[in-house]
Amino acid sequence: MGKIRIFIPAYNEERSIGSAVLLAKKYGSVTVVDDGSEDKTADVARIAGATVVRHGKNRGYGASLQTILGTARKGADSDTFVIIDGDYQHDPAEIPSVAAPVSCGGADVAVGSRFSGKFIGQPAYRKAGVEFLNRLAKVGKRGDSLDFQCGFRAFSKKAADAMRVHEDGYAGGAEMLASAIDAGLRIAEVPVHVRYYRDGAGGVLAQGAGLATYLVQAVAARKPLFFFGIVGAALLICSALLGIFVVETFYSTRTLPVGSALLTLFSGIAGMVMALIGINLYTLGLIMGKRGRDE
Repeated sequence: MGKIRIFIPAYNEERSIGSAVLLAKKYGSVTVVDDGSEDKTADVARIAGATVVRHGKNRGYGASLQTILGTARKGADSDTFVIIDGDYQHDPAEIPSVAAPVSCGGADVAVGSRFSGKFIGQPAYRKAGVEFLNRLAKVGKRGDSLDFQCGFRAFSKKAADAMRVHEDGYAGGAEMLASAIDAGLRIAEVPVHVRYYRDGAGGVLAQGAGLATYLVQAVAARKPLFFFGIVGAALLICSALLGIFVVETFYSTRTLPVGSALLTLFSGIAGMVMALIGINLYTLGLIMGKRGRDE
């Protein structure tokens, strides 16, 4: 197994970062990317033996991934890079197993899978949210069965050069894997365990909302006919149901429910517009793809 460099993105993790660094550095050099923490995360990480790269202000998880990829591209002394969260939810003892597919040359990227491994202490609503967002990600990325949200992953120098992250928020993790798929990199899935110590529902909802927004945009961009077709069909069905209600109300009371009638008309027009957008974008994609192949 080649030399491993471990990256830990962290924000206000002074309670857990020391343990994460001490256990992780058994397997390689550790760099903590402190995303503008307001506590002593950076100091504790240095005392534990990590190199610290610090953002001047809190920019988001995706921004930390941008820093990690940029640092990895310059890291000529390592063949395998590992990312593990700083909140101690992941077990650093699993670093060798996550890194193994990349270190052995069997994959360019290895992704931890909580579904193949084990959830410990996870609230039911969080697991349901994770499953929903992963299904949405799979629609956007050709059905690949990956845990797009798991922060425990490994990648090679080749992958570091190929992957790109533009999103600053939590969507950056999904974007990183999406770019790996688009680049044709070999991706392996490794079972991992995850522990949940804190139940911060507000933070989880904010993370989920940001990630869901990115994934919806990705689905719309990659499969416009599917996305706009589904939305258009839903609007047309609503229009049909409202239309039945309007007709039945008019014949039974001889009074036209103006509000419902206008909503029926609006839903029908919006549904047709959505369907046409999907068809046009799909056709444009086929034309551009054919033109690219011909060139």
